[in-house]
Amino acid sequence: MKNIIKYTANKRNLNEMIPYQPFAEHLKTIGVLASPSELHAQATAFLCVNANTPFEQWLHTISEDYCIENSDDANLRHVMSAVFDYARDQLKKDDYSFQLLLPQEEYSLHQRIEILADWIATYLSALGTAGFQARGLSQDAQEFFNDLDKIARIDNDIEGLEGEELDFIEITEYVRSGVMMLYLEVNQRMATMHHSTTH
Repeated sequence: MKNIIKYTANKRNLNEMIPYQPFAEHLKTIGVLASPSELHAQATAFLCVNANTPFEQWLHTISEDYCIENSDDANLRHVMSAVFDYARDQLKKDDYSFQLLLPQEEYSLHQRIEILADWIATYLSALGTAGFQARGLSQDAQEFFNDLDKIARIDNDIEGLEGEELDFIEITEYVRSGVMMLYLEVNQRMATMHHSTTH
C-alpha cells in the first residue's frame, strides 16, 4: 500500500496523511496486532518518562508486548518509526500542538470513546513499563494522573448527541493538555536531577 509508506515522508499529522482505518488494517498486514492509537499511546508514555528514549528500546518493548516476530522487517520498522517520531516531534514542540492519534468522524462517537479509553489505558500501562514514578509530581500533575484511570473507564452507554460530542472533545482536550504537562514536568525533573548529580 504505497500511501501507507508515503505518509512517513511528512509526519506533521498522521491523520492528515492517511485515514485511521486503512492505517489500522495495514498494521495487521505487517504482523502488528496493536491499533494506531495503542502504538501512539505506548510511544507517548515512554517519551513522557524519558524524552530521549531511543527508538530501538521502544520497538523492542512493543515487539514483546504485541508478539511482533518480524521486528527487523524494513517496512515494519519504517511504519513504527513514523509513529514514534510523530509522538516525539509533537511533544518536543513548544507550540502545544501535540495531538492524540485517534480516528476522526468516520468512526461513530461510541467507537471514538472506546478508542480514547483504550489510548488512556495503554498509556497508563506503558508509563509503568517505562518506569514512571508519580512521587514528587505537582498537585496538578498528580490530579491529572489520578483522573486518567477514571477516564479510561468512561461510560460508553451514551447516545450520539451534540452535547455528548462536545463532552468527548473536552475530555480529549483535557487528556491532551495533561499529557503535555506530564511530559514537561517529568523531563524537567529528570534534567534537574541529572544536573545536580554531575555538579
